[in-house]
Parts: sequence; C-alpha cells; structure tokens
Amino acid sequence: MTNLREFVAEDLWLLVAIVTFALTALVGMTGLEVLAGAVAVVGWFLITPILLFWGEEVAELLFEEEAQSRDRSVDPDTEEDPALAELKRRYAEGEIDDEEFEHRLERLVELDAFPEGVRRERELEFDS
Repeated sequence: MTNLREFVAEDLWLLVAIVTFALTALVGMTGLEVLAGAVAVVGWFLITPILLFWGEEVAELLFEEEAQSRDRSVDPDTEEDPALAELKRRYAEGEIDDEEFEHRLERLVELDAFPEGVRRERELEFDS
C-alpha cells in the first residue's frame, strides 16, 4: 500500500496528463469536439495541476484510513517517556549510580500516577 501511496503522491499527475492527452485525441477524432474540449480542460487544467502541486495531500486524504489503522495499532504504552529514556541513557553512560537511578526511576513512576496538571506542580516542587 505504501508504493501506491507514493505513486499517488509523486507520479499520478503524469499518468493523468498522458491519459487526458490520449482521450482528448480519441474523442476529437470521433467528431465530438465539445466533449474533447471538456476532457482537456478537466484533465489538463484541473486534475493534473491538483495532483502535481498537492499530490502529497491527495495521497494523505486517500490513504487516511490506512494511516489511522497504523496509528491505532501502535500501543501508547510502548512509546517511551523522554525523561525515562534520558534517565536510562545517563545510567548506561555511568553518569549516575545504581542508587540514584533507582531513586529517579521511583520518582518518575510516582509522577506518572498523577494527572497532568498535578504532575507539573509536583515536578516544580521537586525541582525547587
């Protein structure tokens, strides 16, 4: 599905332009000049520029359901807290010892138990 999304975002405008040219020629050869003009206007002056300049946005709209299902499949608990990642990094690099790591880890877990507004107040209290 990713290849199709990339095609829509980057190359569909060219396909539409080529198909419009062919359809305009075929319809014009049948003697329906008004219809050929309408095909040319819609294809060349409406759809092709939209896909050329806003292909990414069109692809995003067309494949929005795929992106949403992908987002829903990501478990929010698997995303690591930046503070926890920084704590792990500092511990791994030896900047803090076992005791400090455990103390700060307990503090992070304790802060996660509070709602966002209260958590911010607690962080400010802890920092001062």
